[in-house]
Amino acid sequence: MRFSWLLLFCLFFGCDKQQFSSVEVVGHAGNGLNIQNSIYQENTLQAINLALGLNGISGVEIDVQLSLDQQLWLYHDEKLEEATTASGCIASKNSDELATIRYKSANKEKLTRLDELPFENYTGFTFYLDIRHFNACENQILNQAHFIAALQPIIDGNSNCNFVLITNYPNWLAGFKQKGWKTALNVFNLDELKTINWQNNPFDAVVLRNSNSTTDDVNWIKSQNKNVFLFDIRAPKTIRQAMKKQPDVVIVDDVKAALIEKT
Repeated sequence: MRFSWLLLFCLFFGCDKQQFSSVEVVGHAGNGLNIQNSIYQENTLQAINLALGLNGISGVEIDVQLSLDQQLWLYHDEKLEEATTASGCIASKNSDELATIRYKSANKEKLTRLDELPFENYTGFTFYLDIRHFNACENQILNQAHFIAALQPIIDGNSNCNFVLITNYPNWLAGFKQKGWKTALNVFNLDELKTINWQNNPFDAVVLRNSNSTTDDVNWIKSQNKNVFLFDIRAPKTIRQAMKKQPDVVIVDDVKAALIEKT
């Protein structure tokens, strides 16, 4: 009898895990954003390599900003003083200066330029590029054509990888789609999504904060032939809650916990 109960217990939880098999696990800002058990600063080469070295991960989400000399740099916050020893905005600085800046973190990592990533080592992985279109120091929208010109050689030159461009600025969707690139629209909730003109602002996927979405929201978006990416997922309980909604992708801050939950 004891063996039977143990068998039933294992079968139950094994079947429960199987329902997550189609959900892809993606590292938020590399190996997690503002997470204490991450040994590397987010959006750095070190954090990306650490995440992509984990068995079962599908890719990473990284934040991409354009410098004054039109180079692409990885950085999450609007202003440099929030996480580094410098001040100002990436969009207002040239790459020579940005290359000297270090994070305030324990390891004092340098800022990472997107084209410095060894994409030749990342075959099969997907990079979710969160495009930052706004220069907070100048209070202005950046030039999308400059962004596209900087992205083109990276995306075209690394066909061994997959790329998805994420934006919360619908006006940029059509320009990215014209290049044949996969796009994802980041919205606050389903109500905001329904206000968007989908024909004029084409996209392939929707990015939602886990706490602002329900299973019904995910199912409705999928019924419109759009993929669903959920983010802001940290604790194991939240990871499980998000996976139960059956999104296509969970962008998580505790990658190891998510991979354990999935398997």
